[in-house]
Amino acid sequence: MSKILLIFVVFFYKLALSEIKVNSIIKLNNNIPEECGLNFFLENDNSFTNASVSIKKLENNETITVFKVNGKNTIQNADLSTSSLKISEIIEKKKRTDKGIEIKGKTKQDSMTFFFQEILIGGGSLNVDDVLYEINGPIDSKVRLEYLFCTGEMFLPNYESNRDE
Repeated sequence: MSKILLIFVVFFYKLALSEIKVNSIIKLNNNIPEECGLNFFLENDNSFTNASVSIKKLENNETITVFKVNGKNTIQNADLSTSSLKISEIIEKKKRTDKGIEIKGKTKQDSMTFFFQEILIGGGSLNVDDVLYEINGPIDSKVRLEYLFCTGEMFLPNYESNRDE
């Protein structure tokens, strides 16, 4: 039975052996973080140039999550998953761009917190046009700290009075 499963997986998915590099995304507005996330890229690969997942805090304390994948060629399908969650199941508004895909929408803070926790510690996988790229966990400590610092600052209550002005 396990041989059949292995053949099935190999037949339908190509596993990319390239290592994904991960950097943090930190965008500031008046020295206050307005977007925090992770950027994934491969060196010397033809499938995609980069992928990113980030969260933005809206003025009403809701969050929006954006998952983007851009490629050298047109990308038909992409997803980012951890051991228990898929970004496509958390946010569902999907649109095509010139060379990629963008999935964007309002998300529950607890769902995204858990998603980022899993990807930062346990890693995950990036599926681009049926090629599966493994993201090894834990993500580099510098990137984890930058992401955690960014989101911690983004949700500090003392910035709320500054946003309303």
